[in-house]
Amino acid sequence: MQTTVEQLIQELSVFKADDIVYFSGLEFNRVKGREQDENGHEIVQIEFIESVYRNSEGNVVVHNHSQ
Repeated sequence: MQTTVEQLIQELSVFKADDIVYFSGLEFNRVKGREQDENGHEIVQIEFIESVYRNSEGNVVVHNHSQ
């Protein structure tokens, strides 16, 4: 799934700046700019301590590196 920075800011704008964002058990690490897509838009990646990816069957896999 993807969204735009504008949409994410709009969704978060109804909350106070000191409200807590919960990532369903994942531990937030950082936000990182990546390469551009085919339309010239920069891809912004939200990274977690855990590795989260889809396997070849399309299932979401979470790997906790601290265990």
